[in-house]
Amino acid sequence: MKSKCFSLLLLFLFSLVSIGAYAQVKVEGSVFDETDNPLIGVSVFTEGRKTGTVTNADGHFTIMVPNANSYLTFSYVGYMTQKVQLKGKKILKIVMKEDAELLDEVVVVGYGTQKKINVTGAIAQVDNKELKMAPSGNLSSMLAGRLPGLITKQSSGQPGKDGASLYIRGNGAGDGDPLIVIDGVVTDYFPTFSPDEVESITILKDATAAAVYGVRAAAGVILITTKRGTIQKPTVTVNSSVTLSQNTNFPKFLNGPDYAYWYNTAQRLDGVAEESLRFTANEIDRIENPGDNEAVYGNTDWFDLLFKNVAPAYTNNVSVSGGTERLKFFASVGAYNQEGVIDHTSYDKYNFRSNMDAKVTDNFDLSLDLSGYVSEDNEPGASAGKGSYASIFQQAMLSYPYLKAYSPSGLPVGSLNLDGNGNNNPVAARDLSGKNTIKKTYFQGNISMKYKLPFVKGLSLKLNASYVKNYTMQKKYFLPYDLDCWNQSTRAWGVQKGRIASKASLNQWFTESQGYTIQPTIEYSNKFGKHAVSGLFLYEYSRTDESSLSAGREDFPITDIMDMSYGLTVNENLVKGGHGLDRRAGYVFRFNYSYDDKYLLEVTSRIDASTALPKKYRWGVFPGVSVGWRVSQEDFFKEAVPFMENLKVRASAGRLGSDRSISNTMTYFSTATLSKDPIVMFGSDPQKYLGLSRPINPNLKWELTDTYNVGIESSMWNGLLGVELDVFYMKTTRSLEKQSGNFPLSLGDYFPAYINYGSHDNRGFELVLTHHNRVKDSNYSIRGNVSWARNKILKMTEDANVPNYMRSTGRPMGEYWGFVAEGLFQTEEEIAHSAVYGPTLPGDIKLKDINGDGKITYDQDRVPIGRSSTPEMMFGLNLAGEWKGIDFSMLLQGAALFDVNLCGVYADVGYDNTFYTKPFYCDGNTPYYLVENSWRPDHTNADYPRLGIVSRENGGKMSSWWVEDGAYVRLKSLQVGYTLPTKWTAAAGIKKVRAYFAGGNLLTLSHLKHLDPEMPGVNQGYYPQQRTFEFGLNISF
Repeated sequence: MKSKCFSLLLLFLFSLVSIGAYAQVKVEGSVFDETDNPLIGVSVFTEGRKTGTVTNADGHFTIMVPNANSYLTFSYVGYMTQKVQLKGKKILKIVMKEDAELLDEVVVVGYGTQKKINVTGAIAQVDNKELKMAPSGNLSSMLAGRLPGLITKQSSGQPGKDGASLYIRGNGAGDGDPLIVIDGVVTDYFPTFSPDEVESITILKDATAAAVYGVRAAAGVILITTKRGTIQKPTVTVNSSVTLSQNTNFPKFLNGPDYAYWYNTAQRLDGVAEESLRFTANEIDRIENPGDNEAVYGNTDWFDLLFKNVAPAYTNNVSVSGGTERLKFFASVGAYNQEGVIDHTSYDKYNFRSNMDAKVTDNFDLSLDLSGYVSEDNEPGASAGKGSYASIFQQAMLSYPYLKAYSPSGLPVGSLNLDGNGNNNPVAARDLSGKNTIKKTYFQGNISMKYKLPFVKGLSLKLNASYVKNYTMQKKYFLPYDLDCWNQSTRAWGVQKGRIASKASLNQWFTESQGYTIQPTIEYSNKFGKHAVSGLFLYEYSRTDESSLSAGREDFPITDIMDMSYGLTVNENLVKGGHGLDRRAGYVFRFNYSYDDKYLLEVTSRIDASTALPKKYRWGVFPGVSVGWRVSQEDFFKEAVPFMENLKVRASAGRLGSDRSISNTMTYFSTATLSKDPIVMFGSDPQKYLGLSRPINPNLKWELTDTYNVGIESSMWNGLLGVELDVFYMKTTRSLEKQSGNFPLSLGDYFPAYINYGSHDNRGFELVLTHHNRVKDSNYSIRGNVSWARNKILKMTEDANVPNYMRSTGRPMGEYWGFVAEGLFQTEEEIAHSAVYGPTLPGDIKLKDINGDGKITYDQDRVPIGRSSTPEMMFGLNLAGEWKGIDFSMLLQGAALFDVNLCGVYADVGYDNTFYTKPFYCDGNTPYYLVENSWRPDHTNADYPRLGIVSRENGGKMSSWWVEDGAYVRLKSLQVGYTLPTKWTAAAGIKKVRAYFAGGNLLTLSHLKHLDPEMPGVNQGYYPQQRTFEFGLNISF
């Protein structure tokens, strides 16, 4: 009976399955584009089910659906998604329409926007969506690896100073810094406002793209466009995150016992007798095993005391946007509060923005933008920054790890070197040395009016006006503090003042700048059949006034209130002030023409004037022209290459100018100086007078840069593969150079300081590959870019007596110069038969005698030994995807073809001894990697020269031994987010809730195992780059 019932149950279940299976309906069909070409790889799936299929090479598909009234969804990159109800149909023909938004995608160009398909210049753009994939922080550092042609270099992780240096297409003309334009307003520095305010960032790379900015665009232009309101109900967006940061790659320094061991070992290799070694056996034992009663020796990790394990940063931003046909608005307020991994280092910034667009009448538009921020940057009186004398980092490296942190008296311990100097203690310097505060206030206001003339179609008048105010106040005070210093030579304690200051002092600096820009404009745009014409004529006038004032006092009897009035002694060297004025005027012309959206032409020109040049050469003309051919619009191409929906070939040529190398207004007139002593000039009373320190140069002219660019853009298989390639050449002439080598010494300094003489060129390419696809209910994208640029000096002022092999002409800019290392000396005999630089021992660097005179000399044997520290090649690989509310993004960024110099800031004068190149440099501490891999008689195949204490001549000079390949790859950012389903949040009136995790600088692969490849070339230490872990929440109402 039970068996029979079980059999009936199985039969029933089988029947249900069978009925379900037989109820499914087979549907087939084909998918075409609007020109009746089959589409390959279109995703086809049934609504409410996870199963689906894709079209084959003929655009055909077959799918099983639940019933004859089911819905099918068709999606394809570059086309509008379609949802179709079967209504009993079993054979379908689907025609997909191109996504109009993609076709009409616009990009920001100088003084306007253009459709991307019609752009003929070399530009690159990143939008807010991609910027939000980067961890919170400095806006400039977010651009690394995202824009082809942009070189970034971030050399510090210090709060408020962690921005990246930016170069477009390598070391460009002028001062090499690109021009920064925010919503049409030129500024001299990259902004620090929140990425939540930014809609897009565009770089203009060739002459026609940048020529409209003329005078200051020779090194490229970065356009920053902020967000604006759209026609929608008001939407409130809240973005909040917490970021934890820690040091990335920082070398491990010797602990107390190891310091004593390696120091004695180094002395033995120098030939020091055992009884004269610095550390006795008893002292080494006390260092290794300090008892409770030990008063002197111990094992102190100064870097561990200096650094926090993690430091937090808090980002909060609230924005509201929306609008109607008549009024659109965007407003935001934000706060960014960052603590450093070193106590008393911090950065706080508060920003606001309000952008409003009003359609006053059908023909009259009005826009008003207001924005600004206040910031405060704090660090101890002893600088935490890079390369500063007596900085916290320098003191940490000079402090002995074998001493206790505090003496028996309770005072912080100071480390004196063997000469009795130094007074180093990084923790005391951090906590007791005073404070350095920089406060900035920035305001920018823009107003724009546009009137469309009703009697001429396409003609409009526009007026832009902007005002910028920037105020900076720096207050730096030093406080003296006592250290109980241990003198290793005398083995005695002695109280001394800390290294930073012997008495309390206060220094203050004030700088203020304000400026305005006016831009009246005539615009025209119209279409006549297949002919499309647009144009722009603009006049621009700008004026910037700058003023500065500084003062200082010393001997403060009360240090609780550090105000200038309380100091007893005036620091006369710091009492000074100044004023600067910069005025510019220019006319901009741009003409665009296209025929049938196939053949494109753009002609631009700017006529500029600058008060930095003498009147007769004050005006300059900077033209540009570009052409484009949309080959994919030709009928023959559509038939021959049906899978390529877009192919555009473009070329440009033009001239750009620069006066940015000129350090101050009226440089052609030089700077007047006040005479030291009064003399009788008129009458009988002695008077001081203003005079010229050197003759004027009335012939200074614009620096000129001619640029040429050829590019190709293509898109295949409806967006599955995109390719963009640019090849360029730039030549800069009449660059400003000092000319001391052109006059005899008998003239002293009495000759014009600068002339237009130098010349250099720059060439390279940029390649971008993209892939976008949608598979069922997920989509992903891959975007890779690589840029390469190399420059060469064509002409420069050089001393006539310099040998040809020591000349810079014909070589790349920024190369490292020094001696050529041929290995390490292994024996005394080898030394005896070689040219050397001073006393030399086995294990020292063997330097090459370039001129063959049997001597190593600074003036005759130095040659190029390394590439510039600015990378010739930058690359980035961006991966992103979404699936059922989960989003993912990852950026791999890297650089190559550049070198890192371990030799410090003094390399150009022949010295290279630093904490990273010489064991126990300045009697301080040493990284483990340096001593463990130094040359010793039992370790001759070494990475570093001999281990020793005594100064080494051959090893102590700048040589190729200390130049390392700086190539690296970073996992620059990684982000994973989840957006809650709308059905969960809609009932509460919430449009969107997204939580995410983001990481920055998570992994670095580099030949430099112990140091960061982007570190600055300093010998006083540097604030390490930071690895970040961010947790954030985005909510929209």
